[in-house]
Amino acid sequence: MPRRLQTGLGLLVLLLQGVCVAGAPRVDPPGMVLVPAGSYRPLFATAEPEPVPAFWMDVRPVTNGEFLEFVRTHPAWRRSRVSRALADSSYLAHWEADLEPGGRAPPDAPVTGVSWFAARAYAQAHGKRLPTQAEWERAAAAGPERDGAGDDPEFLRRILRWYSKPSRLPMPPVRSTEANVLGVWD
Repeated sequence: MPRRLQTGLGLLVLLLQGVCVAGAPRVDPPGMVLVPAGSYRPLFATAEPEPVPAFWMDVRPVTNGEFLEFVRTHPAWRRSRVSRALADSSYLAHWEADLEPGGRAPPDAPVTGVSWFAARAYAQAHGKRLPTQAEWERAAAAGPERDGAGDDPEFLRRILRWYSKPSRLPMPPVRSTEANVLGVWD
């Protein structure tokens, strides 16, 4: 994922779905799944697939309720206080106020409309990190029935159908789709 400033409905879902634990924990972290080592083929690469070591990933996206708790305890990330160098005017713009997500951002729906910097700060505040592009691609290529489903025509059709539907607010609750074979939802 490029480090340029981005906002939009899907950004934090993409980034924070992949919140990872830095280092290998001795016990399974709650709410996380170990994504086994594997590989992924970059979209524009002509080389062989890139190896990806095993890593821990959150099993579901971060919710508005969870992000609300973060901005309560980290006031610098509230919409009215965030530095414009770290988030643009669309940052949490669908929330009613700094500490009031409102009807367009239900507490159990994935948080959206944040910057990469805010996503990184959230992850760090929880002792985690954002995934690398390779890690994200590795986890996202798992289908409901098999790992590495990126070459499965039905899996690709399903992904294209999902991408073709415009995102509308409010977003559905997390875990409203199905988990992939690795145990990662939405």
